[in-house]
Amino acid sequence: MTNLDPALITLFSRSLSDLFPGSGRVGICTPDDPRELNLGLYLYSIRPCYDITPQPLIQKGSGFREQAPHFLTLYYLMTAYSKAEDARKTQEEHNILLRAVETLLNTPVLTERELGFRPGAYVDKLQLRMLDLTPDEMSNIQSCHDNPYRLSVGFCVTPVEVSAAVGEAVSGTSAADIRTAQKPQGREL
Repeated sequence: MTNLDPALITLFSRSLSDLFPGSGRVGICTPDDPRELNLGLYLYSIRPCYDITPQPLIQKGSGFREQAPHFLTLYYLMTAYSKAEDARKTQEEHNILLRAVETLLNTPVLTERELGFRPGAYVDKLQLRMLDLTPDEMSNIQSCHDNPYRLSVGFCVTPVEVSAAVGEAVSGTSAADIRTAQKPQGREL
C-alpha cells in the first residue's frame, strides 16, 4: 500500500509530461497546499472493500494458517493548479484536469506493469475508477481548509490489499473428541 502513491504520481506524470515537462509537477498534497505542483492528489478517505470477503483464516501448506488479508478502497481528490497569468489560469487548469480524466478512463486497471510492484498476494490488479462527486461533496471534502472551492475530480483505487502478518502453526490433528464406550447394562452371554 505504501508504494501506491508513487505509482499514481508516475502514472499521471507520464500522461501529463507534454503539458509540463520535467519531474515534480504531480504529487501528494492537500487541496490548499499545492507547493509547486500542477496536479495534486489528496487521499481523503479509506474504506473497507466489501467486494472481496475471504475466509478469516487461510491454510498455507499442511502446518500453517494465516489471517486473510483485508481489502480497502482508497478515495482520492485530484486538483489542478496553474502557474499561468489570470487570463490563462482557468483554461490551463481545465486542460490539466481533462488530461488527467483521460488517463483515468484509459487506465481502468492497474497491473504490476503500471504500478511497478505486485498489487498483492490475492489480487493481481487494482481498479481505477472516476467518482461521480457533486460540487457539494467536493466542497465538503475541501471544507476543512480555509481556501475557496477548487475544481477537482474524484477517483478511487480498489481493492487494495492489506495483509496481516499473523499466522499460527497447526498440528496434524486440529481437534479430537475421544469418549470411552460403556458396556451396556445387563447380562453377558
